Amino acid sequence: MRKLTAALAALCTTGAALAVLAATAPAHAADPACTGTIRIASMTWSPPQITPGQGSTLTLVAQNCTDTLQQVSLFSYGRFLGADPGSIPPGCPVLDPLPPRQITIAAGATYAATSGYSTFATCTATRLQVTARFSTGDTTVASGSADLAITPVPPRPGCAVTYRTTSQWDAGFVAQFTIADIATAPIDGWALAFDFGGDQRITGAWGATTAQAGTAVTARNEAWNAVVSPGGTATFGIMGTWHDSDAPPTAFTVNGAPCEVR
Repeated sequence: MRKLTAALAALCTTGAALAVLAATAPAHAADPACTGTIRIASMTWSPPQITPGQGSTLTLVAQNCTDTLQQVSLFSYGRFLGADPGSIPPGCPVLDPLPPRQITIAAGATYAATSGYSTFATCTATRLQVTARFSTGDTTVASGSADLAITPVPPRPGCAVTYRTTSQWDAGFVAQFTIADIATAPIDGWALAFDFGGDQRITGAWGATTAQAGTAVTARNEAWNAVVSPGGTATFGIMGTWHDSDAPPTAFTVNGAPCEVR
């Protein structure tokens, strides 16, 4: 089937009409923004941003802008959107619309409803858009949409770096670096880049060749330790001087890719 059921599409309505709150006076009399028959006051997501595989709750608030009771139909549907608005992003389901719900809103009253939505971990959409429409017969009296931002999960780093000061004295230090391959493919040649946290200057290195510009440092492999196998490590050391601070680096990249800091 092209369309999935609401359950298979990971759509779960947690309470179509949680509350109908009576107002003491017609809404349009107290609120100049309430015009027409029905006004959608707000459509808000909590949380407003998720990653694939997570869920969020949409709260819809509407007002009866008239002095008389209104019986309306509420119809809502959601769709996943990505770079191409004309197609469903890969890994995302087609969401079936929720069946129309017949709602009675007292004169000047406020109506609230919540719906829960979740996403597949494989979904590549950048947002989930839900549209709500109030109608009487074939006439739409109010409509609105709300977008839930979906942020991709950053890929797991393929490397991990440990920095350890092995010796320190007034104006001098020795430090050791360990690069671990935590991916499934070997690292064939590495260039480790980082910024010192203080004003260190490298005066010597072993197991790597180094270049420094200000606090920025690049260390490159020697011929004998160029390849790091999955689960393996490469180690090198440096010695240098410092004046005001010997604060360690806090972030590293290998061949331009961010590494886990250990």
